[in-house]
Amino acid sequence: MDTVAIVILIVLLALPLVIVGVMFVWAAKRDGEEDRAIQRRLGIRRKTRLGR
Repeated sequence: MDTVAIVILIVLLALPLVIVGVMFVWAAKRDGEEDRAIQRRLGIRRKTRLGR
């Protein structure tokens, strides 16, 4: 019974961390899309080391 309680506790603690991590990645990706759209609209061309 103790192991079941420990597993449930770990899941309840890890789930919010995973959700927050996913939200950070989603927000960073969305912010990058907006930056690219603004740069495209203003005609700014940026050179990167990757050649994109």
